[in-house]
Amino acid sequence: MNRFTDRQKKIIKEIHNSNTFITGKSLSLILNVSLRTIQSEVSAINKVLPLILSTNRGYKIDDKLYKTLDFTAIEKEQNLEHIIVKKVFFHNPHYNIDDLADVLYISTATLEKYFKKINETLSDFDLKIIRTNNTVFVSGNELNKRKYLNKIIFDEINPAFNSIDNLNNYFEGIDVDKIKIIILNSINKYHYYVDNAYYNNIIVNITIALYRMRTDHYVSEPLRNISDKAETIESKIATEICTQYSAHCNINPSEDDIFYISSLLEGIIKPISKDTQSISQDILTSDFIEEIREILLNVFSYYMLEINFDEYLYSFALHIYGLIKRANSIQSSGNDFLNNIKKNCPFIYDVSVSIAQKLNKKYNISIADSEIGYISIHIGYLIESSNSDSDKVSVLLLCHDYHDINSNIEKKLLDNYQNFITLKLFTTDNSSALINAYSDLIVTTKPLNLIGKEVIVVSPFFTIMDQINVDNAIHKCLENKQKIKRNNMLSSFFDEKLFFKSNNFKNKEDVIRFLGQNVIDYGLCEEGFVESVLEREQLSSTCFFDTFAIPHALDMNATHTMICVLTSESGIQWDDHVLHIVLMLAVQQNDRKKFMELYNGIVQTLEKPEKVNKLVLADNLMDFLNQLLEK
Repeated sequence: MNRFTDRQKKIIKEIHNSNTFITGKSLSLILNVSLRTIQSEVSAINKVLPLILSTNRGYKIDDKLYKTLDFTAIEKEQNLEHIIVKKVFFHNPHYNIDDLADVLYISTATLEKYFKKINETLSDFDLKIIRTNNTVFVSGNELNKRKYLNKIIFDEINPAFNSIDNLNNYFEGIDVDKIKIIILNSINKYHYYVDNAYYNNIIVNITIALYRMRTDHYVSEPLRNISDKAETIESKIATEICTQYSAHCNINPSEDDIFYISSLLEGIIKPISKDTQSISQDILTSDFIEEIREILLNVFSYYMLEINFDEYLYSFALHIYGLIKRANSIQSSGNDFLNNIKKNCPFIYDVSVSIAQKLNKKYNISIADSEIGYISIHIGYLIESSNSDSDKVSVLLLCHDYHDINSNIEKKLLDNYQNFITLKLFTTDNSSALINAYSDLIVTTKPLNLIGKEVIVVSPFFTIMDQINVDNAIHKCLENKQKIKRNNMLSSFFDEKLFFKSNNFKNKEDVIRFLGQNVIDYGLCEEGFVESVLEREQLSSTCFFDTFAIPHALDMNATHTMICVLTSESGIQWDDHVLHIVLMLAVQQNDRKKFMELYNGIVQTLEKPEKVNKLVLADNLMDFLNQLLEK
């Protein structure tokens, strides 16, 4: 693979990942280069290896040749910056710059160029790689060094990181298994446990702290103030961890090192009842629980969600209690399912952002994206459990009424699909009534020929093959219902006056201000709308799949619900991504309940890159809608 440039490697991977033909124009939009550049690069690739098939439908990869490529080498090249950083951080004593270049099999001049690129990232943590008398090291605050080490570890191991055995690869001479035992034993000694969602974070952060102390890197910045002097359960556990680890390795933690580890434990550990092994029920005050109840009621009411959460309130309040403690501590955390939630459950995520905003104002805390992801898990269960029957597939069951055939198949259908279907039972004696009966799907043991009806014939025994056929039919019906519902809804929220095609905007704030002002000028919203959109964007990015964004205000107070669109072939810088479509939502108060369908509908419609590429090429709103609502 060294025969290809970085851009050529990206082109190869994009064509391969498309799983079908992909046009040169689509590639040019994805990689933010011209069509001529794509054509030139494809030609250059094929001169080295006839890897890319070119047809009038677009490009496709020759799978046999693709399998011969060494993509391990590609990943190593792409991660060379991480490798350099780890070498500089983890090597003790510090490297001589020429020795480091030799270890990496690159020249010293090339290594220095990498230092410049790496320092751009390190600057976000107030860190810098310094060269003094040919020795290289990282200069900066010890706490920031630990935060950065956490970042590069989670960058490399997420999202498919289900165990942390690989930590041994980062810390020379460190027995991570022994550290895990020490941490868990110390926590359990005081009758506490670690919430599973935060297990990886706590192990990684404390392992980094112990490793840094073992290599004589202690916290030198004062972390404590007068209010921190009281001994807490976290500080007792932190002292126990350091004491146990000192028995194996020579570390000399200061009070600030102990306080640092105790801060990592805040909001992560939970007490266990000695008798029942259940969560203790005496941590939270009734006032705090009532405050969380008011926040949930306020947010659910705003979105017009009718949810009974009484049985779940204490558990959620306990999570928020821990969140507040974590927000006030100095720990670093990762969340390996955050992007999955934003992608697959955008409305649930947006509700969680609203909850985070109210928690922010109520308790004066800054809430990270990762924490909003955890809130989404809690809220998602509540919202999904309250879904109405209108989203389910209506199934009519027509069976021979002999030897309990109908009741047996009815039971199997309900056992397997109770959350997805509503079921009405017929017998062959009244099959004529089916003609006028509403249904999405008919499951029957009697062959039928009904025009306009989806029919699945099953055996009286409802075999595995019958179940597969029914499963596929239900899945297809669900998709069709959602697509029809989504298309009918989306088609009513656009206007030619709110459709723009421009390459003149380079960053998200300019786009938000431009679209927001057009929304105001159209008469949908009043002054202050733009600032509300910017405030929502600051809480958490509305970018999806690195290809489009759906900015919207925190308040749904438009005169009526509309979508304002901007497409850009050259691309718009949106944080770390280059986007080509921005759809700004203005939502009327009475449409709050519809907001979930609208928001989810847009994300689900645009989740495929090829759909986005077609939309970007649309010259007017009619073309745009034809592509958007394509069957």
